[in-house]
Amino acid sequence: MDTAKDARVILLEDAIRRLNEIVGGRKLKLHVDYTRLVEILQEVGSLIYEVKYSYLPAVQLAELEATKKIVDGFVAFRNVLETAIKMSGYKPATVKESLNLADLFYSFRIAENFVDRLLNYDDDPGNAIDILAVEISQTHPVHESKNLTECRCTDGTRIWKIVTNIQGLKKGMKLACAVLPPVEMMNIVSEAMFLGSESFPDDTPLGVLKTPSPSAVNQARAQVLQIMKRMM
Repeated sequence: MDTAKDARVILLEDAIRRLNEIVGGRKLKLHVDYTRLVEILQEVGSLIYEVKYSYLPAVQLAELEATKKIVDGFVAFRNVLETAIKMSGYKPATVKESLNLADLFYSFRIAENFVDRLLNYDDDPGNAIDILAVEISQTHPVHESKNLTECRCTDGTRIWKIVTNIQGLKKGMKLACAVLPPVEMMNIVSEAMFLGSESFPDDTPLGVLKTPSPSAVNQARAQVLQIMKRMM
């Protein structure tokens, strides 16, 4: 297995980079133990190259001690952050803060699902991120935009905010979306991307799609390849 070019590994490396940028720049206006966060990131950063250049089969990579320590490090980072948020009642005050916070939780998701991806998915870049079935609960035209719509969606466990140029979306529709690095669009943080406008049947279960359509995987793959291109 060419771990140095595996999308799952490269996205994990990118997740570490994202956390380092946020912590290094003190981008969250939150009273948190930054010293502890730096320590965690130094440890996981020292281990990523052992994972990246291990060239182990996926099952063995999932069991590698360095892999386990990296995932544990992300969990520890998340615990420190969530404790600080809970204790302070922190809420982002600006779009930039909202984007940084969304970036953190995207990165946590990449790391915490890393082992599952190694064990249960192949190395197709389209499988390196989550593809979800979500249900639209609200739609709003984006102010000062002619063709953008803000959608509030649920995957059954949490609410996602998705800004899209797909027309004709309505409350109650179920669609596929990819969990990608969040982006700011017209002063709104979009946390995922719809993978087409085809609506699922009403009885489609919400959450991770185990067998997404080839079209959805193709679109997800294209997005992941763009991330990989920036990292390589």
